[in-house]
Amino acid sequence: GIGSQNQAHHSASPAIMADEEGAQTPVTPLPPPGEEMDVDDDGSDEESGSEAESMGADSDDETAEYDETRPPEEQLMDFAYCAIKIVNCDFLSEFGAAEPFVIDGDSLVAHALTEPLLTRGGAAQSLHVVHVVESILSAMTKRGANFQVFFFEGNSALWDRMGPTACAMRELVMNHLLMANAQREARKEPAVARLHVLRGAWWSAQEDWEELLDKVGPAYVMTDFGWGGAKDASVMALTRAFVHFLHHTHIQVVTLADLEMDGSHNMSNNMQPPLQPSSRDKFAKGIQKLTENAKSMLAGDASTPPPPVAAAAGSDVRFPIAVAALKLAVASGAGGALAPDVAAAACLAVSLSQTLPLAERSFPVPPAALDAWTAGAGKWPKAVEDFMVAYHAGIAAVLRSPGSSAAMKASVGKDSPMTVADVVDGRFVLMIIAKSLAGGISPLPPAASGAAQKLFGEVCAGDSRVAGKKPTAGDDGAAASTALITAVLAEAKSRREEKPKQCLLPMQGKDLLKAVQNEMSSRLAKYEDTTYDHSKLVLGKYRDKRYKDVEPIGDEPDPLSYKVGDDTVTFKKANKWNNAARQAQLKARYASGYIDSLLLGTPVNRQVIAQPMTAEQFEERKKKAIAAIETDAEAARRLARKGATPAAGPSAKDDKKDKKDKK
Repeated sequence: GIGSQNQAHHSASPAIMADEEGAQTPVTPLPPPGEEMDVDDDGSDEESGSEAESMGADSDDETAEYDETRPPEEQLMDFAYCAIKIVNCDFLSEFGAAEPFVIDGDSLVAHALTEPLLTRGGAAQSLHVVHVVESILSAMTKRGANFQVFFFEGNSALWDRMGPTACAMRELVMNHLLMANAQREARKEPAVARLHVLRGAWWSAQEDWEELLDKVGPAYVMTDFGWGGAKDASVMALTRAFVHFLHHTHIQVVTLADLEMDGSHNMSNNMQPPLQPSSRDKFAKGIQKLTENAKSMLAGDASTPPPPVAAAAGSDVRFPIAVAALKLAVASGAGGALAPDVAAAACLAVSLSQTLPLAERSFPVPPAALDAWTAGAGKWPKAVEDFMVAYHAGIAAVLRSPGSSAAMKASVGKDSPMTVADVVDGRFVLMIIAKSLAGGISPLPPAASGAAQKLFGEVCAGDSRVAGKKPTAGDDGAAASTALITAVLAEAKSRREEKPKQCLLPMQGKDLLKAVQNEMSSRLAKYEDTTYDHSKLVLGKYRDKRYKDVEPIGDEPDPLSYKVGDDTVTFKKANKWNNAARQAQLKARYASGYIDSLLLGTPVNRQVIAQPMTAEQFEERKKKAIAAIETDAEAARRLARKGATPAAGPSAKDDKKDKKDKK
């Protein structure tokens, strides 16, 4: 029922095509398979009779006429409310778990960035974002979902308006999946998730997109009706328009924002395409106008990209990415005079993350302590935030550079470390700066200190600063940094010593009942009538017809315990369905099934192997058993006196009797 349109012709004409003069014009989509389209001599298309009949009064176009004077994003939203049907369903069951579908990787990363437990801004951590993305993909894989992931290269123009940190996270997630698949391929193992990086975008060159549809044949596309966390109105309008673009080509949409996977239930919202071709044409006009208005924004950044990442075979790619991005951050001037100190801390963080376990760089920073450090550390908080944001922008620029992804994929071997997901750890950098301001970090492992100084020498050539030492830019922030470190240590200690919370309520007593009722009896006491006399309850005219020993609350009829009125007898022609024998057979079957359900489906009565006995019955059975044993023993002794045993077989007399019987 829900997937009535998912068998659509995926290779139909796109929503927007360019004519010979380069102007974009909406194209009427082809009909779904199984339906034919009549073409008149003048080239106009008419719906076949079967399709016209199937669209009755209930499916008439309810959308308003397209208005050239109104903003297209407003009209598209109005059209969506009128023409798009949204159904909450278990999409793996409704469409079929084996049916292939594709996931919009850009929407997936945007959805992961809305996770409330993530750290924002300069203290962001890329490993957490990758974990959220991988958790969603892993949950679908465990449930047998047949999916592939795609990214549009042209969406970089939209990510630029999402902020530098979001851009860096998107590039890191995409390259992490590419490198993980390359390592799986080297090991002759299946891919983590089949990934496609498509050239262009859905509003421009669509050759790769159409090739993906022809190759996969998806039953639906998993994306979002507007990226999660997008605050820019243009980004929200264009990402919503992608759903309308899919609907114009008869493709179903399942949303990521409403995804809930609990056990065997995989619930989300299914946005179904409009039924009327006229509605889809109005959507196409709105999309065309919207993309024309955003033409300058969608053109992207025309600046010269930085050199690609120089990754050696089997090396840790964090080092070349960090060096290239830190150079861009220092050159941008972010952080002012404190930029070299923050860059030194970032180099030390990259160096230590190579050997330091995750448990030893997981710092529980209380929000109140971080706010106090921001207010009392002078110029350091703003400098750190500005520089780290510029660092994230540098990471995005380096990874977008042509040739970076190919170079990193080529460096992957069977045993190469997969560390591209752990490039950004802003909280670790923050704690290194706080510790340096509080007096410096000592002692440092010689290998880590030497690697950090080597990285810093490449970023800031000729600078004499030492990573981990107390900065010489003044003592402002020393007291606030000491207080921050003390608060982090106290929080970490309290978490280690905290006893596990009791998750289950004990079944003894009435703890569970009290938790459910929540002292309901005390709250309802004032509404009780303590002077009510229950003996004055009168059943009325139905009392004589009742045969149960229960009394109703009032004088209402109870059709389950007595008969009201006379039975109506209807005489029908006898056949195999309504004759008396057939009805009696059905009633007996229903009664038997009902009785079996009562006997087999009652968990209160436990199955008893031996019947319960009283003490007197037990003693009586014991005496009988002892007497039987004594009788058998006496019979054995008597047979022994006669020279026979119970196992000796039949006697001679019995043999003669058997022979006589045979004759």
